[in-house]
Amino acid sequence: MRRSIPILLLALLGGQACAEETGKPLHLTRSWRLSLDAAGRVASLDGDRELDPAIRVPLEQAIRRWEFEPGRVAGEPAPTETTLTLDVTFHAAPDGNYVAHVDDARVGGTIDFKPGKMAPPRIPRDAVRIGLVARVVVKAEYDGDGRIVSVEPQREEGINSLPSLERATVNAVKHWSVVPERVGGHGVASSIMVPICFTVTQGLHAPDFDCTWTPPGSHARVANGGAFALAPATKLRSDVIGHAL
Repeated sequence: MRRSIPILLLALLGGQACAEETGKPLHLTRSWRLSLDAAGRVASLDGDRELDPAIRVPLEQAIRRWEFEPGRVAGEPAPTETTLTLDVTFHAAPDGNYVAHVDDARVGGTIDFKPGKMAPPRIPRDAVRIGLVARVVVKAEYDGDGRIVSVEPQREEGINSLPSLERATVNAVKHWSVVPERVGGHGVASSIMVPICFTVTQGLHAPDFDCTWTPPGSHARVANGGAFALAPATKLRSDVIGHAL
């Protein structure tokens, strides 16, 4: 994908970027809800309509050409609904345009981001200290309706974690809900991993801290409050990760 939009990309993706940063790689993470037919073809997709068409339309045109392995009912492929999340980096080309490179593409259930669905955890008193930065990663299991039924901290994936922060994260996430995959019209129970970041500065400048979490063996870049699906019912057949669009 080559587009003559370097300044537009800076405005859309960087948020705080300025014109002199033209030429630097720019990263974008976005999700789409996909409906697949029983052959794994994209029947419809619904994404972020606030994303400028100059970025959204070429990405969606590419997604429609990809092939997926749908979920199964009684061993047979069935129409499936899933969420596709893309990590894309736009690299500057010599002609001043940008080329989109797929860093990661993943499917599965995801957090329901509707207003009121995901209250953040409260920072416990013993964690309130100047300059505190921490990350807690939890595994959340959910039923076919998207209700979370259990939450467990994954201590080996945390940074500067405290037992009180883990408890606060568990207490918050267990009240969230998930948009599950649907196979043959039925929701599929599964599990996700969720990273949560804590920063306490008490008015001071926040220390440098990249909360983005990359699961072991993956190229995914899961942001604060995002989700990484475990054992999704759907699989991406097309070889797109690591390639330019």
